[in-house]
Amino acid sequence: MNSARLSKKEYFLETVKLVASRSTCPRRSVGCIITDSNGHVLSTGYNGVPSGYLHCIDTPCPGVNGTPGNSDNCVAVHAEQNALLQCSSLDRATTMYCTNLPCFICSKMIANTNIREIYCLEDYADHRGLELLMNLGVEVFTEGELISVKEIS
Repeated sequence: MNSARLSKKEYFLETVKLVASRSTCPRRSVGCIITDSNGHVLSTGYNGVPSGYLHCIDTPCPGVNGTPGNSDNCVAVHAEQNALLQCSSLDRATTMYCTNLPCFICSKMIANTNIREIYCLEDYADHRGLELLMNLGVEVFTEGELISVKEIS
């Protein structure tokens, strides 16, 4: 038995994969977890269609074959958006864990919160959201490393 205990970051990055497994989008399964400064979970979210709409895994929406980084025709609500909508204590939110870097629209929503650290497992094709967050002082990490503005320019 391995006695090594996962750090909070490692724990949440593993857990966010499980959250993403609830996704109903055939393009990409995305998960998001929002925590407070003590590492307490405030909310989770995964990408999927609005409540009451036909799931894309059953009836694909027009965005199913869209180009990477372009979700204009996608009906799904993004994981980050769902997590923000589900968070009843958004004023306490400080950290977000995501399977992917947030898109531009999600980044604008995140920018209007107290979230100042975002940990991501994977990149995203469109870096406009990342640039926005970083220009506002939000620290964004992927694969455990802080991303610098120079890296994305």
